[in-house]
Amino acid sequence: LIVMQFIKKELLNALVAMDELMGSNEINARLAAMTPAVILVIGIRRVFRFVIYALFKFGAPKQEIYASFRKTILDMERLLLMRDNPPPNPESLSWGSTRHARSDSVEANDIEANQQSRQTLTAADLGMLLLHIHECRTILWESRRRFDNSVLRNVSEDLAEIAGERGPVSVRQQLQILSRM
Repeated sequence: LIVMQFIKKELLNALVAMDELMGSNEINARLAAMTPAVILVIGIRRVFRFVIYALFKFGAPKQEIYASFRKTILDMERLLLMRDNPPPNPESLSWGSTRHARSDSVEANDIEANQQSRQTLTAADLGMLLLHIHECRTILWESRRRFDNSVLRNVSEDLAEIAGERGPVSVRQQLQILSRM
């Protein structure tokens, strides 16, 4: 009888230890049980989105997205072409004025400043260029599923170069980047 009581006590101690072990591994067991359900939900979501987009053609068509992107690039090109080789500043009018004509050194400084202004954009032009770049980035971001990853990466790098995020760029270089795009 004493031996039976001792065995019963040892068995109860082993059951308590097993319960503690099971309690500590309960989170792991729950996560392991939920994993297939999470994978299934993600798969169903992707298939459902694909079917909805394919059947109902949500979002703009690929051609429309490409056309708006091309239009924005064309606007950027127009802006840069207009600023690439602007005409020189007009001569000052001295009709009936008592002022003397400008000196040659002042005119040389104006020519040099005009050459310098041809290589970079003014603040207003740079702001307009950045708005066009922002519009391109928005089109890329909103329609990123319609572009290949390599195309997204290359166009994003080109836009960063045009914006001058990777160092100063002249108008001529910006035009070359645009033609590459």
